[in-house]
Amino acid sequence: MDRYGPDFGRVLAAAGWCAFGALLSLPVAAFHAPAAWPKLLTMAGAYLVTWALLLTASLLAIRPAGAVAEFYLAPSGASTPYEEQFSQEQALVMQGHVDEALAAFERHIAADPTSITARIRAADLYAGLGKNPQRAAQLFAEAQRVPGLESGDDLYIGNRLADLHLGPLGTPARALVELRRLLDRYPDSRVAPQLREAIAALKARHVPDQRAD
Repeated sequence: MDRYGPDFGRVLAAAGWCAFGALLSLPVAAFHAPAAWPKLLTMAGAYLVTWALLLTASLLAIRPAGAVAEFYLAPSGASTPYEEQFSQEQALVMQGHVDEALAAFERHIAADPTSITARIRAADLYAGLGKNPQRAAQLFAEAQRVPGLESGDDLYIGNRLADLHLGPLGTPARALVELRRLLDRYPDSRVAPQLREAIAALKARHVPDQRAD
């Protein structure tokens, strides 16, 4: 049915419901039928007129109602920015070609200095299967400096950097700096309580707050 347009299914549904609703006109037509007219003919005419009126009203409402539903349920590219999925790189990882996937990410990064998503995806891969936490931290830090970084990405990057500094990089002081930075920027966010707990736990271990690069 798609070849008839996106509204064709809704038109068919409307026609069916209007045909059902028009049945309500039959008892009215039978009761008020003129004596000179056959009752069956009057009922048939009333049914068709009622169905046509109901269908017309439904068709007038279909397009604006559908537009509203599509705006909320399936936003267009104008309302939701497109985010590249890097399916080729994902396929390479699934096939075990991690080095090739990382090389592909590096090409994306070199070609687009403002690509936050490419840096995050590459950094996650370097931190895991790529076994290069230093490069992962470098890419996360680059993504932090890209203008227009959204709060969700900023929080994710800060937490991933903290994980790297606490784990494979072995620089817990830098983890404390990252967590404090996030708390300073998002003191009223839903993750603020967890940030405070993490900071308190680090301070309890007497980690110095060295704000070095």
